[in-house]
Amino acid sequence: MAVLTYEKKGRIAYLTLNRPESRNALSYELMGELEKAWVDFRDDDNLWVAILTGAGKAFCAGLDLKERAAQGSFFKSEAEVEGAVMSPLALGVWKPIICAVNGYAYAGGWMLAQECDIRIAADTAQFAITEVKMGLPAIGTDSLPRYMPLGLALELLLTGEAISAQRALELGFVNRVVSLEELMPTATALAERICENAPLALRATKELVYKGFYPAIHERPEAFQIMAPALASEDLIEGARAFVERRPPVWKGR
Repeated sequence: MAVLTYEKKGRIAYLTLNRPESRNALSYELMGELEKAWVDFRDDDNLWVAILTGAGKAFCAGLDLKERAAQGSFFKSEAEVEGAVMSPLALGVWKPIICAVNGYAYAGGWMLAQECDIRIAADTAQFAITEVKMGLPAIGTDSLPRYMPLGLALELLLTGEAISAQRALELGFVNRVVSLEELMPTATALAERICENAPLALRATKELVYKGFYPAIHERPEAFQIMAPALASEDLIEGARAFVERRPPVWKGR
């Protein structure tokens, strides 16, 4: 079974994370397929808008911690740390992307949603930036204050606690909340409305908006150095192992 389904319907590309048994956790295979799909979407002139969603009850639960716990180092490369391997922005995708959040969007799942331009959530969806609970810096969320006040962003980042779709709407992270049954029809209808406009103007507008903000993490050369002590720590592997073993982590601060 493909870990990612990639469909083209007219001007719209549909990307569906397809590991429902693992809550669509980001395995190396899935991240590789995402990267290939974003590049294909970027380079296909017949495609103007993409919709990203998840199969089953979750959108994405974040990195596959079982896979990470089984290896000696949590990350394999600096590019992976910075999220560049699956980031449409880092890959230069300036076409509009809609995220249809069907369920849990935790950690890397939040990051994936954040990488999209417009977020529509099912009323049963939940959002959380849980990295600190695993001993991991909250990678890719340094731009979170673009979407909400700094104090509210830091509360999410430093507690790792989950919020409802309605709360995400109140904070300004989500554009609208609909029923699960209405999620994909709503996303598709919005994509069709966007496709009524000139494609080159759409892409230029998106690029202008993003480049008008301060740099994202993959554009900041010092970002890796800031995160390096935590990324090389014993705590990071301990967090992943504790998750797999279903026990509280024992932090050592080293």
